[in-house]
Amino acid sequence: MMAVGLIWLISPAKRPNQIYGYLSYLAQVNKASFKFAQRRASLYCLLFGFIQFVIGLIIHLLNADRFFLIWLLTFYIFIILPIVWTEKSLQKFLKARNELPPDYVEPDKVKHHRTKGFKD
Repeated sequence: MMAVGLIWLISPAKRPNQIYGYLSYLAQVNKASFKFAQRRASLYCLLFGFIQFVIGLIIHLLNADRFFLIWLLTFYIFIILPIVWTEKSLQKFLKARNELPPDYVEPDKVKHHRTKGFKD
């Protein structure tokens, strides 16, 4: 994760594509949000990669290598956290500039209602 963060920091994506860089609905709102998303995603990947490295180093230095499975289980969480934090930062960034798309629904506020019959 640190390598990805460093590569994205040194050479961020210039335009949205599905192969390189951070891509999401909010990141594609405008050029400023795309540039902001690339920077934030790279910094969060560096941060969480460093935290994961430190946790692994502590486990190794404490001679607790038999607990490395616990460290591996946390790895999935550390992949999700940069995405979540980048999206939260993008929401704040776009709200501050009054550029949040009108059709955007925050994932935490989605409510599912039961309906009778067929759904559209």
